[in-house]
Amino acid sequence: MNLAKIIVLGLCAATPFAAHAADDDWFKGKLFPPELVLKSASSLNLTDPQRKTIRSEIVKVQTAVAGVDVEVLEEGLAIQEAIDKLPIDRAVVLAHADKVFAAEARKKRAWLEMLVNIKNVLTSAQAEILRKLVGGAAQP
Repeated sequence: MNLAKIIVLGLCAATPFAAHAADDDWFKGKLFPPELVLKSASSLNLTDPQRKTIRSEIVKVQTAVAGVDVEVLEEGLAIQEAIDKLPIDRAVVLAHADKVFAAEARKKRAWLEMLVNIKNVLTSAQAEILRKLVGGAAQP
């Protein structure tokens, strides 16, 4: 596999967002992945409005992320095309890379917004149960 393909794959192959955010130490026990909240719905005694809000947040972020993923793919292909040339136009490559980085930042922001919105529909007792499930220290 040539270097250009490796770079494009590296730019396009983002770690699944849920796994990435859930593994960050500064999120642990403070924000909760939607999969964990829904999987624990019974022990949390989630209300129907809470379930509806959580599902809505998931759909909203999936829609936003899908568009970002397409943008990252397109820009990654543009980077590959640009670095196949000799000499490489540094400005073109970096401009496309900046678009990839900006798109990834929007993706992370959308994920963080979803996590915050999900936590905001939980009661403090529900959040405490989730903190214990993820092994986080009890925090307000």
